[in-house]
Amino acid sequence: MSKKELEKILLSKIERLEAFEERMNVRLDNLSIKINDIDDGDFTLFGELHSRDGGTELKERINLMCIVYNAKGEIIEKKQDVIFPEDFFGFEVFDFDFYEDGIIHEIGAIRIYPKK
Repeated sequence: MSKKELEKILLSKIERLEAFEERMNVRLDNLSIKINDIDDGDFTLFGELHSRDGGTELKERINLMCIVYNAKGEIIEKKQDVIFPEDFFGFEVFDFDFYEDGIIHEIGAIRIYPKK
């Protein structure tokens, strides 16, 4: 399987929690995955966080969570990014790097969501 094919499969495993996005008044957009090294099995997830109302401000700090599960539903990796209101100007690009050996071959789901 090629890198591009595997990236497409991993992208289809991303689950957004849109109710959480609505509650935090943000939306996630332009999610993509780039496999850095297919032999090592590490990858990066990229995306954008936008204000849901199209404005240029956030009302509060956003903790963006990215949780990786295996096929049994067990958590195998977790990452977090913080977006501060004073640094936000309408959208913010984020990325999560996963370097666990062979992780791309274990993924059952990737859940990404904002929280306080």
